[in-house]
Amino acid sequence: MSEWKLKDCCLSISDGDHLPPPKADSGIPFITISNIDATNHIDFENTLFVPIDYYNKLDSIRKAKQNDIIYSVVGSFGKPVLIKDDRKFVFQRHIAILRPNSEVVDSRFLYYVMLSRDFYMQADSVAIGAAQRTINLTSLRNMKVELPSLANQIHIADILSRYDSLIENYQKQIKLLEEAAQRLYKEWFVDLHFPGHEDTKIIDGVPEGWEKKPVKTIIELQSGYAFKSSAFMEDGIYKIVTIKNVKDGAFDGENVSKIASIPEKMPKHCILEDGDILLSLTGNVGRVCIVNGKNYLLNQRVAKLKSSYKAYTYCLFRSRDMFIEVNNLANGAAQQNVSPIRIGEMKILIPEKKWLDDFERIVLNYILGIIALQSQIRLLTEARDRLLPKLMSGEIAV
Repeated sequence: MSEWKLKDCCLSISDGDHLPPPKADSGIPFITISNIDATNHIDFENTLFVPIDYYNKLDSIRKAKQNDIIYSVVGSFGKPVLIKDDRKFVFQRHIAILRPNSEVVDSRFLYYVMLSRDFYMQADSVAIGAAQRTINLTSLRNMKVELPSLANQIHIADILSRYDSLIENYQKQIKLLEEAAQRLYKEWFVDLHFPGHEDTKIIDGVPEGWEKKPVKTIIELQSGYAFKSSAFMEDGIYKIVTIKNVKDGAFDGENVSKIASIPEKMPKHCILEDGDILLSLTGNVGRVCIVNGKNYLLNQRVAKLKSSYKAYTYCLFRSRDMFIEVNNLANGAAQQNVSPIRIGEMKILIPEKKWLDDFERIVLNYILGIIALQSQIRLLTEARDRLLPKLMSGEIAV
């Protein structure tokens, strides 16, 4: 086992182009930090694009290829992604790209090291800035990793990758359940092709029994609590959920601050439970996820969506139309903000109770399936992350 600086075990460490790239309707995907999902993969379904001639003019060290690692270094820093193929894409300057030296380090092993809690804490210690913390390239290049022999690195990566294979399989199942839920939501409540719609009277463009009312009529938006950073501690019991933990359809319960006890003035609704639905109100506004795990507390700028119709609420706020509406409400030049009060006052077409009940009966099973699969992913992730230091230290034989 020997200690290396990242710059000494990589052929290059760079970042994205510092000039604003030209936009295009199609072409090469342009990746931002928001396109890195909670399982450390790139979401190519919701990207901007740049012209191919822009991509062709980039330096080779900025063109990701198989076995490279990209790593977020601004804002939501500390998120690595292992590039598994040679798909072409470009990325913003808030993302770094590392090209490991295959004679020194196995790319998969380095990815798992960069995914570890210890590496994240090292990144946290060198990050600078207050409003938007940043790891500059010099600091990143000088960050340290412990490397066993190359043969052991490969063997360790082989073991850990089995966990990732299971995680990816569960992610595919979650995606299918999400698609089924959203498909039925769109069919019933957007296209208005609910069962028996042919025989339903339409009055002023609205099915009989349906009404346009404020969101707050059936969904309560509960705001988080303003925790004091001075109370945060490394070994605290309770974990603080902030906007960075609310991904697009996924809950990140790992990168959290902790406190030892619940503040007396904190509202009870800020104690989160499995299955609670959260909405981001600042920055990447309009993101929705389902809480998975225990001992989480709700921070300000994140809202909990409380309703008797959990499946409907989740599908409503996960819909593209609602996402756009919420973002249209957002204000603030440097960082978007949206008020939960204003969201609550937004008028939506609320279906007749019968269809809400029927939708809940069908789709809640999908939501419960998603929660169960997310629990399995969390357990696999925890097991994988616990295994790495034990394999490296020799506590578990390689």
